[in-house]
Amino acid sequence: MIIYVQNKAFPHKTFVTSAKPRDKIARVRAQLLHILYELGKDDHLFRLRYKGQMLRDAFTLQDYEIGDNAILTMMPVGKSQEMLMEIRSISSSEFSFDIHGQPANVKNALEAEIKTFDQREKMVVNFKALLNVHLLFVFLSMMTVHWYSVFWLFVCWLLGVWFVPTYSRIVGFVGNTSHLKIQFCIGVLVVSVACLAATLYFCISGWLFVASGECSDWVENGHCSHKKMYTASFFTLHALTLLLTIVMGVFMLKNFRVDIGDFIERFLVQERNIEQVMEMARTGKVKEKRAAAYDLAAMAASSEDNKFRIVAEGGLDVLTTMALSRDEVIQEHAVEALAELLTIPSIQVTDQWHKQVVVMILTPFHPPSLTPSLTHNDMYLMSINERCVYPRRLDDLVHAAHEGTILCQRTIASIFLELIFNAEIRAQIASRNTPTQALVHLCQTNDPDTLRFSLQSLEVLAIESADLICAQEDLIGLLLDLPFRTVDEKLFLLAGKILLYYAENKETCEQLLSHAQARDALGVFGKSRDAILQKVTVKIIFCCLEYPDTKAKAKHAGMEEVLQYIRDHAADKETWDMAEQSLQLCRSADDLSGLPTLSTLEKLSKMESKHGKLNGSQSSLGSSIKKDAI
Repeated sequence: MIIYVQNKAFPHKTFVTSAKPRDKIARVRAQLLHILYELGKDDHLFRLRYKGQMLRDAFTLQDYEIGDNAILTMMPVGKSQEMLMEIRSISSSEFSFDIHGQPANVKNALEAEIKTFDQREKMVVNFKALLNVHLLFVFLSMMTVHWYSVFWLFVCWLLGVWFVPTYSRIVGFVGNTSHLKIQFCIGVLVVSVACLAATLYFCISGWLFVASGECSDWVENGHCSHKKMYTASFFTLHALTLLLTIVMGVFMLKNFRVDIGDFIERFLVQERNIEQVMEMARTGKVKEKRAAAYDLAAMAASSEDNKFRIVAEGGLDVLTTMALSRDEVIQEHAVEALAELLTIPSIQVTDQWHKQVVVMILTPFHPPSLTPSLTHNDMYLMSINERCVYPRRLDDLVHAAHEGTILCQRTIASIFLELIFNAEIRAQIASRNTPTQALVHLCQTNDPDTLRFSLQSLEVLAIESADLICAQEDLIGLLLDLPFRTVDEKLFLLAGKILLYYAENKETCEQLLSHAQARDALGVFGKSRDAILQKVTVKIIFCCLEYPDTKAKAKHAGMEEVLQYIRDHAADKETWDMAEQSLQLCRSADDLSGLPTLSTLEKLSKMESKHGKLNGSQSSLGSSIKKDAI
């Protein structure tokens, strides 16, 4: 698959790499190092980011759900370097935009790979020259006693010319047969050995005849002729040429098996000794502490065993101290390492001093205007430690939801969803209106992840307090406008489930029916082939028919047409039955206001009795969101 990589240092250039889903991030970085080498920027120390998440070298593209034509961002290590990069890319292209350069082992591996590819380019050129020599032997073989050998020699030469790959270090393999390079090398070896066997037979038999005495002193005598002496000499030279071909084929086979990143990858993902890294983090200079912080963050992300080993070596003390450093590079990686460590419940901070320090590092005590600048790991860790959530922190989250960038808003939405699944925190959030207004504001975005997190949070809040959701008048318009901003039916289902709460309340039901896009939006929901979404749509309209005045408005808004369409295109029999009953109610003059009404949860429970829950349990939903956030 093809992957595109953007770099702020090259605003008019996009790097293109090819990879497989199971390739590690280190493999992609290795390919980029080769590209940077050609640009004279191989000392550029960088990391890759995708959808706001920094990518770890030890993880695969499949782990991050990176698909074909994905766009990654190449970020210099450290925030200060990133800002410096932006300034330099605008002011001048002559600046050396890196400070530290690649580690020595990575540099050596890069040079080794480049040397290997240079040798490959020379070998391909030399082999093509050798094929021309074989062509000469094809013509000369016609003058031997065994003239018929020209047939198989010509066929072998023709196949070699047809399938020989073309390679250059900068471009790589090109041509229609470049994907058969390994098979070509194996074929060269097999054919060369077969030809060598026949050639040796002709060579040995020819020299035995010469040595028999009839051609003594190279004088033509009786059966001895110049042609027979030429034949013995020809096949001797041809045997040496075939032997050289076999040797070149072995070297090419070994060289062709080396891909970009084979040498570099193991150095990018290798794990250093934790004891040495911790010692360097404690007593090293600034440059050494930067490297140690980076190593600790990488090791903590690679496995749970490393997390426990870091903690056993006193990593919490060291990382909290490094996170308070004034050096932004050290602080950034230390915070990432802390965030990785605290994803394990048994490692979460219990010591009061540690707890205070972590809260100070990972919770915005600074003015709210600075909140949108927090990194993803900073904000995510706030959701891990539930004790860190206080009204002041919620205010910061609310402010970030209104003022943050797209990436920040996505992170804020995921944090809200993480927090809302805790009953105590959900009750606290439901007791205030501002967090719900922040979630409504987040629903204005076109980012699908932010929309999904926000709608799921509002759905859970509606279970806690339906009145709180119904009090959000702007939300009705956003939910009804959703079908015209996206085509994701999963988002439609979430929107429909929230609209059920508005439909069961008489006042908000009137607002729903008064909206200009009510019929069109519900019509889009009803045209889905998802049976659950169709049922939710029918239930919304059914709730609107429970009172005479709302029933009249529903008829005037054209809801009968929506029901008619769902009945005619029902995805299953139960949906057809529900649509048919709603149509009969819509066309009747009965007043059902005196009948007891079911709550939304009871309606959903009845609907889900056959087909299961609409969108999974809270626990499964929470686990999927955690997986997306991590």
